[in-house]
Amino acid sequence: MIFTCTLNPSLDCFMESDTRLSPGGSNRSTLEYYEAGGKGINVSIVLNNLQVPSHACGFLGGFTKDFYITLLEKYSFIQPNFTYTKGHTRINVKYLDGEKETELNAAGPYITTEDMEHLMTKTNRLDEGDFFVLAGNCPRHLDEEVMIMLERLMDDHVRVCLNTDWEIAERAIPLHPFLVKTNIPYLQKCCGTTFDDDSLIAKLREFNEKGVANMICTDKEGKRAFLVCREGAYTCDILHKEQAVSMIGTGDALVAGFIMNTLRSSDPVEAFRFGCCCSEATAFTRGFGTHEKIMELYESCEVVRHD
Repeated sequence: MIFTCTLNPSLDCFMESDTRLSPGGSNRSTLEYYEAGGKGINVSIVLNNLQVPSHACGFLGGFTKDFYITLLEKYSFIQPNFTYTKGHTRINVKYLDGEKETELNAAGPYITTEDMEHLMTKTNRLDEGDFFVLAGNCPRHLDEEVMIMLERLMDDHVRVCLNTDWEIAERAIPLHPFLVKTNIPYLQKCCGTTFDDDSLIAKLREFNEKGVANMICTDKEGKRAFLVCREGAYTCDILHKEQAVSMIGTGDALVAGFIMNTLRSSDPVEAFRFGCCCSEATAFTRGFGTHEKIMELYESCEVVRHD
């Protein structure tokens, strides 16, 4: 069983226009559409494209809740399993003017301790060998509740995958998470230093030795990824053939691909390779990579080992 968890999902309103955005002026779009947003949801969507079932959990509420659930109905392999709150699920606006994407992201509703307790009753269904993916930002006032949830899951030998705030990921390292995904700019900010390839791999090895089974880090543009695991250190060029359409969700696609390949193989290097293919396939579309595109890229994808 796979649970993906998005603590602060969003109803994303996409607007596209042929003219450049005019800050402070009046702007009119030529195309609008809505998508269910959130990093955990993105992982579930890529798993869906790979025909892997997952339960999507987190918090939904208010007048946007029902429409959000409706948007998920087109995904046959996603089972919504949300906790409903009193606040309204946020609406984010993403304006694409042909050259740049401008985002207006709402803060989202206040999540109570009682809401978190309801969520934990759902995650208690998970058992040894299951996957739990916590992705996206964690409201600071929920840090302790989130850590309690993660500790319970890892005590039950659930394979916890973290693509969330470094404050949470770092505290979870001694609990031995299955996967931690981050990026170089974020890691540099949290560590207060800059990294070249060698020093980055050394830092990722440090986290691996402290308890993270698989440590993955991408560069600023998401075009290159690093893996440190029990087998060693590896890199993979994610973009090397075609012009990227959008890098949105490429990190989430990498996580989804890593999990999917882990289901059929115990080799983390092959899981990393497959995850990078999912990431690259997603970069070539406004949405997420299809199974056909992922498998096409898989034939030529190369992972390089570092001594």
